[in-house]
Amino acid sequence: MLPKTLSVFLLLLELSFAVNLYVSSYGGAITSLSLLKDANESYTLSQISSLETQTTSPSWLTLNRQNNVLYLIDEAVNARNGTVVTYKTSYTGQLTEIQRLQALEGSALQTYNVTSTGHFELLETFTYKLDSPGTVPSRQDSPHPHETILDPSQQYILIPDLGADLVRVYSINSNDNTLSAKPSLKAAAGSGPRHGAFTLDPISGSYIFYLDAEIASTVTAYKVTYEENLGGLTFDIIGTYSSLTPGQKVPPTTTGQSTGVAAELAVSPDGSTLFVSNRRDLSFNNTSPPSDSIAAFSISPQDGTLTFQNLSPAGGSYPRQFAINAAGTLMAVGLQQSSLVVILARNLATRFFDREVARISLVGQITCAVWDE
Repeated sequence: MLPKTLSVFLLLLELSFAVNLYVSSYGGAITSLSLLKDANESYTLSQISSLETQTTSPSWLTLNRQNNVLYLIDEAVNARNGTVVTYKTSYTGQLTEIQRLQALEGSALQTYNVTSTGHFELLETFTYKLDSPGTVPSRQDSPHPHETILDPSQQYILIPDLGADLVRVYSINSNDNTLSAKPSLKAAAGSGPRHGAFTLDPISGSYIFYLDAEIASTVTAYKVTYEENLGGLTFDIIGTYSSLTPGQKVPPTTTGQSTGVAAELAVSPDGSTLFVSNRRDLSFNNTSPPSDSIAAFSISPQDGTLTFQNLSPAGGSYPRQFAINAAGTLMAVGLQQSSLVVILARNLATRFFDREVARISLVGQITCAVWDE
């Protein structure tokens, strides 16, 4: 029989859990956070460490959980060149730098060969130029590749380019990991594609690609067809939807420029719901503090069409990025202008993230938050 004190300890472990998160900010640091849930279903979010990255604009984090390596992209807002840095993570949240390399100046895609230890070396570089400014010159005077997306088959990489109104497509050579350019997806002129995500239509067996457009503040659904012999991807439009409540106008800026509001986009792990964050829309200006929004859309299992369901408070200003945990029960929202990380819990009945359970204020504008799980 177990001692009574040990039995109580094991019971407490079963009734509570803790998980770490990593957060980047324009303040120059990566902050490690711990989210603790106790036996009373209460959450506590606390800082456990902070590492100065010695970069100017830490903007994106990617965690390889297989080897516990964290990748940091520094976009160098006020510097000539960006930087790629790798860190070894730990269960304590402490980070140890492994390697850093300077990235190419300008608009480009760079690929790297990586090792299991987190070391990496440059493989290829693809540079982009525009012959003339786009439909919205204030935002589209040059290419602006915004994200890299690995497709579900792991045979293609997609790059939404806000400046060029394209989603650039490359096939991956499985022998040496080199890329071959394929025909791009042409987004609506002046829409400014930003982020995207794939999901599988469970009835038709087809893949659906969802693309949010920052300037137009829309989400477009595409049915994806894979061409033979890595010949490329064909995208057929299913529908285009506002990232706000249907009929709600995109708020103007003080300068009158068309900058839009749509930012992050993600599909819930169960594939039932698509979420989009909206910046500077202040749909909840009667809350304290006033809050921008997270839009929820149900995904049709028949054809991938979207139906607007709900607009929920993001917890503050400028939800630039958010991440959903593996269980699909919690969302970590990076609120850039509020310098906050907010944790929202999902209502399993409605499937919305509409209940704030924890928040923490950090130094600098928040750019990215990822779960260590």
